[in-house]
This record gives sequence, C-alpha cells and structure tokens, in this order.
Amino acid sequence: MTGAPMVDYERRLLVLVGLIALAFLPLLAASLFFLARVSTTQDRLDAVYTRTVILAHELRGEKMRQNALVPVIVLTGERRLLDELEGSNKRFDSLVGDLRGQARDGEDRAALDAVAALQRRLLAIQRTGVAQRLDGGTTTATNSYFQRNAGPLTSDIETAIDRFTDHAAGRYAAERAHNQRVVRIVFWVLAVASVCAFAFCAFLGRLLLRLVEQKRAYDQVAAQLAEREKAVSHARKEAVEVVAHDLNNPITTILFASENLLEDPDLEALPRTRRAIENIQLATDTMRRLIRNILDHSKIEAGGLVLSKETVDLRRLLADIAGQFELSAARKGVVFSYAPDEHGAILEADGARIGQVVANLLSNAIKFTAPGGQVSLSSALSDDGVVVEVRDTGWGMTAEQAARIFDRNWQSDAAAPHGNGLGLTISKAIVEAHGGRLGVDSRPGEGSAFRMVLPLAA
Repeated sequence: MTGAPMVDYERRLLVLVGLIALAFLPLLAASLFFLARVSTTQDRLDAVYTRTVILAHELRGEKMRQNALVPVIVLTGERRLLDELEGSNKRFDSLVGDLRGQARDGEDRAALDAVAALQRRLLAIQRTGVAQRLDGGTTTATNSYFQRNAGPLTSDIETAIDRFTDHAAGRYAAERAHNQRVVRIVFWVLAVASVCAFAFCAFLGRLLLRLVEQKRAYDQVAAQLAEREKAVSHARKEAVEVVAHDLNNPITTILFASENLLEDPDLEALPRTRRAIENIQLATDTMRRLIRNILDHSKIEAGGLVLSKETVDLRRLLADIAGQFELSAARKGVVFSYAPDEHGAILEADGARIGQVVANLLSNAIKFTAPGGQVSLSSALSDDGVVVEVRDTGWGMTAEQAARIFDRNWQSDAAAPHGNGLGLTISKAIVEAHGGRLGVDSRPGEGSAFRMVLPLAA
C-alpha cells in the first residue's frame, strides 16, 4: 500500500468516525430532551392528579358535612345552622369549579357538570324542606320529605363524584403507563445505539490501528529506500566524477595538441587541414563542456553545488566572455554585439559560475541562429538588481517549449542533436543559488531573449 492512498484511507475512516459521532450526538441530545420532556409531563401529571384527589376528597367531605347538617337542622330547628349549611354549599360549588379547572377531557367536565346540576337541585330541595320545618312543620313530615326527594339526589351526587374520580384515576394510570413505555423505548433505543456505535468505533479503531502499523512499516521501508537511493546517488556521483576526471585527461591532451598545430605557420598553405584541426578543437571543447555539465548536474542532484563568492566586476566579466564568443559568431556568419551597462555593476557572486551561465546562453544563441542572424549581449540596472540579457534572432520557441526549456533532460526536437539538455537546467540552478532568477521570452521564427536577474552587492 502506497503512502498517499493509505493517508487518504485513514482520512476517510476518520471522517466516517466523525460522521457517526455527529449522528449519535443529535440522537443522544434528542433522546435526553425527550426524556426530560416526558419527565416534566409526568411531574405535571402527578401534580394534577394529586390535586384532583385532594379536591375530590374535600368535595366528599363537604357532601358528608351537608348530609349531617340537614338532619340536625330538621331535629333542632336552629336557624344558625342554616348559615353553616349555606357556607358548605358555597365551598362545594367552589370545589366543583376547581375540579373543573383541573379536568383534562370532556368526560371529566361532563361528570362535574352533572354533580353541579344535581347539587343545585338538592340545594333547592334542602331549602324547601328546611323552610317547611322552620315554618312549623313536624319533624316526621320533614324527614319524609327529605327521604323522598333528597335521598335519591344525594345518592346520585355521590355516584357522579365516584364516576369522576374513577375516570380521573383510570386516565392517570393510562398516561403514566404510556410515559413509562416511552421511557423504556427511549432507553432501549439509546442502549442499542450506544452498543452499535461502540462496536463500530471499536472496529474502526482496530482498523485504524492496523493502518497505523502498516504506515509505520511503510515509513520504515521508505526510509530504507531513501537511504539506499542516497547511497546509490552518492555512488553514481563518485562514478561520474571518476569517469569525467579520466576523460578530461585525453581531452586536454587533444586540445593542447590542436592548439599547437594551429600555431604552425605552415598550415596557412593547407586550409583543409587547418579547418579539420579547428573542427577537432571545437568538438573537443564541446565534449569538455558536456562533461562539465554532467558533473555540475550530479553535484546539483546531490546538493553539493558550492559557490565561491567574491566581489565581481560584471562589466569586465561580460567583456571577457564577449571577446571569447566574437570569434565563434564570426565563424558561423552571425553578427555579434555587446552593450555593457554604463555604470558598471558590482556583484557578490561566484564569477566562474556566472560566466558559465552567460557562456552557456551565448553558446546556445549562436548555435540556434542561422548565418546572417544576430546575437547580442547586454546588461542594465533595474529595481531588482542587474539584468543580463542574451538575445538572438534564431529559431525561437512556442509558449509550451519555453515553459519547459529549463526542465531536466527536456529538449525540442530541433535542439536534440546539439547537446544533452542539461545546460539550461544547470544555469537556472546556478542563478537561483545566487538569489536571482532566469527566464525566457521567445516566439517561433522571431528568436529568443534570455534574461538573468542578479542582486547587486550591498
């Protein structure tokens, strides 16, 4: 399993765990809210039922008090007991009103309305019977009147009160049982959800642990591969340096011999031989430059590109390089010009490396410019530092080619036969190591302009 897919898999698992947590938390919050609401409802139900029971008990008490007062009034004929009876009747009506306010459905209210109606009828009978007794009626006649008329109504009132209390008790028991069922259901839902969430999170945790172990093993393998790659890169660098060193010796010998042959005055009479020696010298110099590019690229890959900075007079450096390339341009029939900066820029840089970059840019410009074309070297001060520009009227490049011109080992089809594709990559690395930048502006058929921007010395 590669690193990126493993990290992506871990991220997906963590997101899944988060989603499960987010899904469980609202369920838990909703359940707790529902339980709190059920508990509040049950508390309110208990309070209402308790109040109802107390009021019903007081209502029965008042009815019993009335039933006891009427015979006393009939027997004694005391008028003061009438006030007490009237007060009891008022309290009875008030208790019926309070109970009606506590009623939760129409059946309760209907039962209480029946109690109130029966009580009003009983009250009228009581007043009539008491009036007859107080007006001189006999006790026997009055008792007979009450037994015949008040007895059935009293029984009906007690029955209505019992019906009301039984219905209230039944409804309370049903609602309490319903709330208990709801609480049990919510509890079991939470229990099942908790167990499922715990089991799933445990499964995901175990899976994540396995992934972490696999990732640790992968990191160890990756570290071993990195060390191996580092060792291979170091060995390759050493091999390249050894091969380059071994190649430099015969190349130097060839260059030295060709220079000595070109100094022979007898060659003026042998133009074909002189041209052949010059071609040998040019090819040998190209080989030495390619070998240097390979060495530089190996150092850049190994992080070993070291700059030997010093105070550099850029104008003198560019003048020396321009003098070297005037002859190469003339041999190819290319018009070469050099326009130095008037003020003279001073750099803190590795002069040899900066010269290598400029030489590489000029070599490419001359190489890819047809005879009769123009190549120019110039420098000028800017806000960012000093700008060194190499411009030509050569083949030019498309925007896609210009975007890739500094990539390692990339070459256009036309440029492929002329080098190994490392020169511009190395040049860019050298410029950036100096804190500068290297860019190109080119159009097909119109030539190219390479601009190197370098910071000035403090």
